[in-house]
Amino acid sequence: MNISLPLNFGPVTGFRVGHAPVGKPLMTVICYRVDDVLIDTGPRNARGLVVDLVGPESLRGIYLTHYHEDHAGNAGYLQERFDIPVYGHALTAEMLKQKIKLKPYEHYMWGALDRARVHPLENYFTTENYRFEVIHTPGHSHDHVVFWEKNQGWLFSGDMYLGARIKYFRSDEDIYQTVASLKTIAALNFDILFCGHNPQLVEPVKAIQRKIDHLENIIGQVRQLHESGLPQREVLRRATQRRESWLARMITLGDVSYRHMVLSALRGLT
Repeated sequence: MNISLPLNFGPVTGFRVGHAPVGKPLMTVICYRVDDVLIDTGPRNARGLVVDLVGPESLRGIYLTHYHEDHAGNAGYLQERFDIPVYGHALTAEMLKQKIKLKPYEHYMWGALDRARVHPLENYFTTENYRFEVIHTPGHSHDHVVFWEKNQGWLFSGDMYLGARIKYFRSDEDIYQTVASLKTIAALNFDILFCGHNPQLVEPVKAIQRKIDHLENIIGQVRQLHESGLPQREVLRRATQRRESWLARMITLGDVSYRHMVLSALRGLT
């Protein structure tokens, strides 16, 4: 089943896309068009939807928030077919030089991730009508960036938000970097958070602060258990008790879980 849902945000158009061989997609993703640029490209297994919806033949540039397959899955294809330059952090450029082998669940949900030639971003980029500051926000991934149009009050946040009370991390996420990056975002002035999965149109800074509070509560709990002298196995058991998303952990064979948030918090204490 394919899902395609255009979202109208005035001068910004979002394209929510998703695909699953059977039934509804487990997760959808949004790419955004502003003037003649595209922010993120959606996953490869929704390529036909993206090409039909976005009008790539008229794009001047593609700007990636990070290299993950649901955000960069069509970058190489659009670049080659329509001769569109792709921009991202220098670390994104390094990642997309190579063929990245995906885990089974990633391949099922999003499709393969092709190579792309990515031009490293400067501190800002412009479109016909807008100027976006580029801010490095590691944590969800080492290469993650957000795009801030301060005159319009827009923040394109990729995967930095997702939700205020997230229930799991990928195995390579860093909770301390994530909190630091969220605090950087919370200090900005913006009215709309163009998240790659879950846009926030009302009081988005408060939504960011709620996520900071949630993650800091996890860190605080883990620190308290760790400082009580408990072994790591017992800290993990107590901190994850009744909080684990077993469905996510099962589908991803353990790559996505609440346990990874706890482990990340523990790594910063040892």
